[in-house]
Amino acid sequence: MLFMSCMISLGAQNITVISAAGESPTHFVNRALAGKGVYLYNARFSNSASPISTDQIGVFRSNGFMDFQMDSGIVMTTGNLSVAPGPNMSGSASSPVDGFYSDPQMELLATNTVNGCATLDFDFVGLTDRISFMYTFASEEYPEYVCSNFNDVFAFFITGPDPETLEERTWNVAIIPGTVTDSTPNGIAVAINSVNPGVPGSPGGSGVGCYYDYATYYISNTNDTAGVQYDGYTSKLLAQATIVPCAEYHMHLSVCNVGDNAFDSGVFLEYGSFNSPSTQLGFEQAVRDTVRIGCPTMVPFDITQTAYEDGWVHVTYGGNAVYGVDFEVVSDSGVVMDGTNSFYISREQLHYLEIAGLHTANLSSPKFIELYLETSVCPEFPALKVYDTMHFVMTANARLSVRDTNIVADYLCTHVGVTVETGMSPFTYRWIPADNLENPYAPETDAFITENAEYKVIVTDRYGCSIDTATVTVTINHPVVGIDEAGVAEVKIYPNPASGVLNIDAEGLKAVEMYSVKGQKVLVAQCGGNHLSINTEDMVAGMYYLRISTADGIVTQTVVVK
Repeated sequence: MLFMSCMISLGAQNITVISAAGESPTHFVNRALAGKGVYLYNARFSNSASPISTDQIGVFRSNGFMDFQMDSGIVMTTGNLSVAPGPNMSGSASSPVDGFYSDPQMELLATNTVNGCATLDFDFVGLTDRISFMYTFASEEYPEYVCSNFNDVFAFFITGPDPETLEERTWNVAIIPGTVTDSTPNGIAVAINSVNPGVPGSPGGSGVGCYYDYATYYISNTNDTAGVQYDGYTSKLLAQATIVPCAEYHMHLSVCNVGDNAFDSGVFLEYGSFNSPSTQLGFEQAVRDTVRIGCPTMVPFDITQTAYEDGWVHVTYGGNAVYGVDFEVVSDSGVVMDGTNSFYISREQLHYLEIAGLHTANLSSPKFIELYLETSVCPEFPALKVYDTMHFVMTANARLSVRDTNIVADYLCTHVGVTVETGMSPFTYRWIPADNLENPYAPETDAFITENAEYKVIVTDRYGCSIDTATVTVTINHPVVGIDEAGVAEVKIYPNPASGVLNIDAEGLKAVEMYSVKGQKVLVAQCGGNHLSINTEDMVAGMYYLRISTADGIVTQTVVVK
């Protein structure tokens, strides 16, 4: 809950604020600013870790004030934050606080002395190689003191290892988008003299550090306008930085008056927007989200950030399915369970979890499984964890059933198949033996079977956990029977393929029968010599079988008609 006590409220569409006075700085930044993938600690306000003692920092709620594009978050001001809520009734609102703090680091950005500073410091660690947060800068110095020496300043300084050199450096991430160039390698800092309406104020000028090119990021707030008191403010901007995952960094947020302690300014930080886009454990659950009884579910996963060290992932179970009764989880592919619901992973290797539904499961009512996984990818910061959740629905596995098949054909069987009666498709098939079959891995296939045969067909269901075997029996009526090759006279068939006249030569040729591949008899010819010619011009193109009777016996041959 962002707001916990009395709020200053000044009407519809005006922001409301509440002071953080009395609150621990570390607790404050974690509840109001920390988002995903970051660990924030050692926070200090005005360089003190003691409870906040001034009203320069607190939280705000926009209450529908759309120009901020933020619902709530942290507000830090150069004076009492009670000045911040609108409507804008003054062009010079100020409320200096007693014992104001100066910030030596901000003097590097200022054109005059700084005072009335509100500073918030904390250390942080990010899970990934980037951190970011959203903010808006507002000031009463707008627009009168644009490009003057009263250039109230703010900055977000990060100190830590450079991602490329790993040497420690400090840089400001509150910069105007797109201003990191060869001439301005650190970008142009957001300030009154850089983000403004594009014209100087009444005492303004065009000195060093004055820019008029970034008015697109400036919003004017005229008198009597609801929302905030400040005369102008920036659009919502993104502060971001590339960092080293799991490395320690320091953040210094500061806003200061320059040259005087009047005409307040403030910085608004969006609630929960300080993020390091969290890495995931990378479970590819889309593979399957159902756990079937007696059918293992293989779930591949990995850690995408290879900068992390190897480590342990801890698993806890939820849902109404009972571990050990309804299901179990085991490891595979190099993942080693240690008996405490944890397993060891290598960050650069693909691993698997195997979830199996047990036959003891009672599915009379719906059952579901939830797996909660966590790992500390930064060993020196165990509080910084990665979480993932997997959801599974348990279901009975449809038993695979394949029907035995009997096929009867005259002379020749040219097509065989098998029928699956129940099971989860798609199925895989394997015919044994593969002799005389065009495709021994299909449910149906063309064949060339001229004598009785028996095949075993092994069928596996979609998930590979149910297998059944069918018998396909082929019975050939009137089989074409040959005799011992040694006792059969030589037979010559030409041309083959045939187009027009087909010639058959054989010693003691008696008769020739011709069959289609479907076993239909298409020709019978008697012969009393050694030669026979057959006209094939009116025959359908394709393959045929010749049953040739000679004085020595019967022989079968194939011929193709073009």
